[in-house]
Amino acid sequence: MKNSNVIRQIGIYTGLWFVVTIIATSIVIAGVGAGGLIPLGLQRYTPTMINYRIFPEVGFFMIVIGIVCWIVGTNFAFIWSIQKYSETNWDAEILKNDIMYVIEDRLSEMHQDLIEMGSKKE
Repeated sequence: MKNSNVIRQIGIYTGLWFVVTIIATSIVIAGVGAGGLIPLGLQRYTPTMINYRIFPEVGFFMIVIGIVCWIVGTNFAFIWSIQKYSETNWDAEILKNDIMYVIEDRLSEMHQDLIEMGSKKE
């Protein structure tokens, strides 16, 4: 595994995370601007001009949508980044050969132990 590939993949994931976070934050801010905190009883945390909005339920819905978009988007960015990295850097044949090498090594150690145990009994 090359360090440059890992750094590139971290950069891709971080970039996707920032894009998703900026979009979700914008949606949440728009929801707060539409009076989305009023249905939650948080009028004192919203500016006075926002307290008189006509559709605070729409603002609350936008806040919920922003949070859901952030959760889904960051999970998608993580999974997509891992999938792209694994497609380019993991070869099933190499992985299979590595596993077989370890198994053969362990089997030969076990065989050697059995031979030594058999010679000790005699």
